[in-house]
Amino acid sequence: MTIKDFFTANNKGLDTAAARDFAWLLVERTKAEPIEWGVRPISTKEQTEIKRDLKRLRSGEPLGLILGCVPFVNCEIKVTPDVLIPRSETEQLTDMIITEYEGVPTRILDLCTGSGCIAVALAKNLDAYVLATDISESAVSVARQNALANFASVDFVVGDLFEKVEGKFDIIVSNPPYLDKAEMEALPKSVKDYEPHSALFGGEDGLDFYRRIAGEVSAYLNPGGVVYLEVGDFQAEKVAEIFSDFDCQIVGDYYGFDRFLIARSTK
Repeated sequence: MTIKDFFTANNKGLDTAAARDFAWLLVERTKAEPIEWGVRPISTKEQTEIKRDLKRLRSGEPLGLILGCVPFVNCEIKVTPDVLIPRSETEQLTDMIITEYEGVPTRILDLCTGSGCIAVALAKNLDAYVLATDISESAVSVARQNALANFASVDFVVGDLFEKVEGKFDIIVSNPPYLDKAEMEALPKSVKDYEPHSALFGGEDGLDFYRRIAGEVSAYLNPGGVVYLEVGDFQAEKVAEIFSDFDCQIVGDYYGFDRFLIARSTK
């Protein structure tokens, strides 16, 4: 049996998104690109392992957790149920910072680091000192593993936002929890059942973390420092109001949503 035959026989009943994930699963497990599938045999061992993974996929488990890692910028990021699976929007945010500060010695603080994807990618691609914090000890453990695996120098602390942070920084970046109560209730099964709610819920209106960051951030910024934030759907204007003491720029994501706020210190 070829990989193509196996795919055809086992993708019945999958919607478009799940079928795409199944195809990616095959690429990862067989190390064969789709152009090879018509001639590349699939071994009995591979079939057994992939059928086990496909059962998890059909149950709604995210592909990232099944594979155990996801690509992010030019890193491989380990993911577990203790951290959010990095999204393309967060990768875009990280790319913006890398493009802006390439070759510039920089001090960076990453709040709510989760898997460490932002901190690790910035440390690997910039001439930067990077400090990353998260309130979850389990998340910080995963983040430390990701830094080691990607040969990135990052200092990590377990703490609530600025709780254990010392010093000042040129850049403070965060992808904090930002879903409101209604959005939490409407989460798809693949998120609700498999990703940590503490990393998703941002309070009744989703803005609690932005208020807290805005209230303290100036004490940790160097003159002319910049805050980079990922925000939820339709939150950008509200977050800009929260950061009214800064020179704010709203930037859209690849899907057309106002997804990022760049807040430059005016002091």
